Amino acid sequence: MILTVTPNPSLDRTYALAGIRFGELNRADTDTLEASGKGVNVARTLLAAGVRTGVVLPAGGPEGAQLNALLDAEGLTHRIVPTGTPVRTNVTLLEPGRTTKVNAPGHPLTPADADALVAAVENLALGADWVVCSGSLPPGTPAELIGRVVEAGRRSGAQTAVDASGAALVAAAEAGPDLLAPNVEELAELTARAFPPGGRPLVRAALDAAHSLAADTGGGVLVSLGPDGAVWVDAENALHGVAPPVTPVNTAGAGDALLAGWLAGGPDPALRLRTAVSWGTAACLLASTAGDVAATADPQRVQILDLGVPATGP
Repeated sequence: MILTVTPNPSLDRTYALAGIRFGELNRADTDTLEASGKGVNVARTLLAAGVRTGVVLPAGGPEGAQLNALLDAEGLTHRIVPTGTPVRTNVTLLEPGRTTKVNAPGHPLTPADADALVAAVENLALGADWVVCSGSLPPGTPAELIGRVVEAGRRSGAQTAVDASGAALVAAAEAGPDLLAPNVEELAELTARAFPPGGRPLVRAALDAAHSLAADTGGGVLVSLGPDGAVWVDAENALHGVAPPVTPVNTAGAGDALLAGWLAGGPDPALRLRTAVSWGTAACLLASTAGDVAATADPQRVQILDLGVPATGP
């Protein structure tokens, strides 16, 4: 079982339009409303593929009740930690060839809220294979919450994974989870490096930075490179996976699908990366984060290159 933790969940409203005229009235062709947040997206993708999952998240207000109803309707097993503040609402505008997102910041978790979230994780993680903490922290919430979630998962005997950014990613790296899953921009910020814009130079630069990060954390690092695929680095492997190019419909949720594919991909790192890249690619071709990426993914089209673990020492 894979337990996902979403510290800052949301309701996601998506509007599809033929085009946007800023400063004028626009009419959408369609609109959808989904329970969201990165951990929710990971769990949804896994559930569609038949992987047993659970979701833990803080929520309050009428929006929290709506979030609960949407999760119930999807059949996602979940535990809501009640808070006194409403769940945020994000907006996505889909045009042909372009995705525009407006994400609300969310509301701070009180110390009591954070304590309750960590306690729920530790309780529900008993018997779990993985505890996965994904997404942003609400503003004003101490970044150390990420480390507390990682420790709670460890105490329950689970492997731990974190997909975060900014101060939360720094805290995650310090906590040393089994897996860190930054995108290439987050990796550059965390390691204070400048990366080339794309292609083989980007892959090699990301590989080197990921290797350094993995040496610091003692775990593995999965880095999304966008159209250049992804790299996986741990003490024994340095792999690059890339799929044939596609024209994206909606890139929202692609990173979550990549992480879900890695978690579902089996014991072999090359197979995990092949699954991860194929799921992330398939997610780019869906109009929302609610589709079954495993059903449309084609792992056999993903090329895996063994890049060799960089040498260490003098």
